[in-house]
Order: sequence, then structure tokens, then C-alpha cells
Amino acid sequence: MMKFGQSEPEEESEDLLNLTSMIDVVFTLLAFFIITVRVFGVERDAAVGAAGRASAGAAAALVKGDLPEAVMIKLTENPATATKMSIEIGGQRFDDPAAITRQLSDINLPAVPVVFASAPNLTIEQVTGAVDAALQSPMRNVSLRSLSSEEMAR
Repeated sequence: MMKFGQSEPEEESEDLLNLTSMIDVVFTLLAFFIITVRVFGVERDAAVGAAGRASAGAAAALVKGDLPEAVMIKLTENPATATKMSIEIGGQRFDDPAAITRQLSDINLPAVPVVFASAPNLTIEQVTGAVDAALQSPMRNVSLRSLSSEEMAR
């Protein structure tokens, strides 16, 4: 015989979905994305090379916060090369001062300062050759400082 009355409340609660665990997972994922996403981290890389030259107004349209603080050029002694000097720009190593002109021409952001960090054992001719190569590029704000002993150890 079938019973057509009210069913027990416990049976109804079993038919409903329990959303507690799903809500926990959603909030955990939300917290993960909030923590890992960099909202205010502005990248300071500027367009260089052919893409930078393709749009002439691209450098002018950059906001001050988008520009790198300075272009660092590290000059160290390297007896194995013809110039007896090693040049490091943005993690790349060069032996020829003409590479400074090429790299800075590719960057082509005259408002950004160029800072030479020179090893104290380099000659004046080596350092002035590197600075002259920088002045042949569009960059005009060039300065010079000595490498610290910590920087030389790297």
C-alpha cells in the first residue's frame, strides 16, 4: 500500500544539494588568483628594435612610469679581447664599443639616462671610447661611475 502523506523532513534534505564544499573551492581559487596576479606591477620594458622604430610616436607616447629608470652599461677588464674590455648591456656581453651605439640606437629613448659603471683598472682611452660610442646614439643623458667591489665580483 502506498502512502500519500507528507514525507519525513530528513528525506527532503537529502534531495537538496549541499553547496558548502563548492563554495569553499570557489573562494580558495579566488584567493589564489588575487594573491598571484600582479595588478599594479608595471613592466618597465620599452619597445626596442625594428618594432620600436616602426611607430615613431611610440616613444613619445610612453608614460614616465613606463620608461626604465636608466640604461646600465657595465665596463670591465677582459684581457682576452682586442679592446681589453668587456661591455655588458642588459645582460648581454659585447667586446666592441660600436655595440654600445647599436644597442642604444635600438632603444632610442633620449629621455632615459645612460649610466656607465666602469672598473677602476680600465684606461681612460677605453672608458672615453665607450662614452663616445654612447654619445653617437640618440641618448644624450650620459653619466659615469665606478664599479663597486660587490659589482665586480658578480
